[in-house]
Amino acid sequence: MKKHLRKLLVFTVLVMPLLTISHANSDFVGRWEIDTSKSTAFDPWRSLAIEIALDGDKVSITRYYQGGGGGSRVAQESMTVDVTIPSQTVEVEGWWDNRHIGAYLGGGKEQTVSAKWLDGGQTLQLNIEMILETSQAETPVRVLREMRLSRDGKTLRVLQLRSSRNQPIVRVFTKVEPST
Repeated sequence: MKKHLRKLLVFTVLVMPLLTISHANSDFVGRWEIDTSKSTAFDPWRSLAIEIALDGDKVSITRYYQGGGGGSRVAQESMTVDVTIPSQTVEVEGWWDNRHIGAYLGGGKEQTVSAKWLDGGQTLQLNIEMILETSQAETPVRVLREMRLSRDGKTLRVLQLRSSRNQPIVRVFTKVEPST
């Protein structure tokens, strides 16, 4: 009997942390707006918002960009990923992170994405591969994007490393409470 209990205990200790990692903290859900005072520049845009929705193992992320006088320039990028699939191809509307540098999403507007929850569901890690088109040529680019939720669920820090850039990008977002 002790032998079986010991095996059950070892199994529980090894497997339970894996189960909690695969699910998100529900505080991710909602709309997040950038805090420009705490973020890396994101020119040519004036504002950036992220909406996150969860449906089981699927995470939907939409990024809304706004710029120009009176907010006349707008763009959005949406993707839904399944954290149980090691690598998946997602179609997005475009690549708007650095619109002013003349690089556009190529490859049929597709990105290869792998997504997983880390830190007990407090961090969503996205590994993204895409082709950018420039006036010189098509260039493969890798992006590591980590979306880290604060312990109180009110701040979302997005860290981004790009193979085409030496410096990391840090963007800090605050949760927008829905109006009642």
